Amino acid sequence: MKKNLFFILIYLFLSIPVYAVYDMKIPVEGDSIANDSLQFYTRKEMYSFLTELYPSCTEFSVKDTQVIHYPYDVKKKNNKYIKGYWKELWSIDSCGKVTQIPVTFHIGKKETQFYIEKNLILPE
Repeated sequence: MKKNLFFILIYLFLSIPVYAVYDMKIPVEGDSIANDSLQFYTRKEMYSFLTELYPSCTEFSVKDTQVIHYPYDVKKKNNKYIKGYWKELWSIDSCGKVTQIPVTFHIGKKETQFYIEKNLILPE
């Protein structure tokens, strides 16, 4: 009986809604050369990280993106990129605080991956 009550209380606690407003419009503001899918997943991970950085903030939006290093070390096969890198700087508004987040995109044979360079983040 006590176990059941414990699990019920945990369920009720975890089901308390936490409301945050995430601006998810595509394409993002600025000059990003990432496609819509990459923009979506990059922004999703950034918002998750910023929620930890600013726990009391509930509103996030991309204010600007800049390409800071255009694709380099690029390799093409059949007119399709299969290798290369580029870097962007994303500016995210978190409750009035603008955080600049550098991102590196890696082009691979099957997909392009991104890495948020958390150690280089420049909070306002």
